[in-house]
Amino acid sequence: MNARVQVTCLDVTDSELQYERLLSAAECVRGARFKFEKDRKRFVAVRASLRRLLARETGLAPADLVIWESNHEKPRLVLSPGAPKVFFNVSHSADYAVIAVSRDAEVGVDIEQIRAGQPFQGLARRFYSPGENGWLESIAPERQAEAFCRIWSVKEAVLKCAGLGLSVPTQKVEVVFAANAPPLVKCPGPEWRHLEHFSVQELHLVDGYASALAVDAEQADVEVLGT
Repeated sequence: MNARVQVTCLDVTDSELQYERLLSAAECVRGARFKFEKDRKRFVAVRASLRRLLARETGLAPADLVIWESNHEKPRLVLSPGAPKVFFNVSHSADYAVIAVSRDAEVGVDIEQIRAGQPFQGLARRFYSPGENGWLESIAPERQAEAFCRIWSVKEAVLKCAGLGLSVPTQKVEVVFAANAPPLVKCPGPEWRHLEHFSVQELHLVDGYASALAVDAEQADVEVLGT
C-alpha cells in the first residue's frame, strides 16, 4: 500500500493568544497548569495547529474535534461511525514541533534538538543496541551528538507509529544507516517483527534538529509543509 502523509513543521515560539479559541476546555485547563509562560505558549501553539490540520482533513470546526488520549495508548481522533479515519502524530523539541497527518495509515513522527557537547554515552549504552553503539563510536567525535539523535528519532518514530511507546526495550529496535538509503529497522523476535515493514525515512526539516517519520505502509508519499 502507498500512503500519503502530510508533515508540518512549526516554530512553536511564534504563537498567538487567539489560538486558544481553537482548543477544547480540557486543553485550556491543561495549558493553564504550565508554570512558565513559554511552555504554555508552546503547548497552545502545538495543540491549535494540530486541530487546524485535523479540521482541514475532516471538515469539522477545530474546537469541535474530539481527540481521545490515554497515558498508555496512542492519541486518536474520534469521528462519527462510518467517517473516514484520519491518523496523526505529534512531536516537539525545544523551539520546533512536527505534526504528521494521513488518511491512509498509522504514522509516527519524532524531532530531537541536537545539543552539541551534551554527554550521551551513558544513554546510548543503556538504550541502544551493541550494533548502534558500534556505529556511534565509528563516527567522528564532532558528529556523534547528531548521530545519537538520528538513531533516537527513528526509534521513537517507529515505536510511536506502532502505538507502543517505550513499552518495548529500545535495544530491540535496531536502526541501521547506509549511504543513499532510508534507515533500516531490525527487530529480533516475532512479537516486534512487523515493525520492520514500516516505511521509514529521515526528515531534514530544521538545522540543528534530527527528525524521522514512520508509516505503517509499504511506501509513503510525503509532503512537507510549514518549514
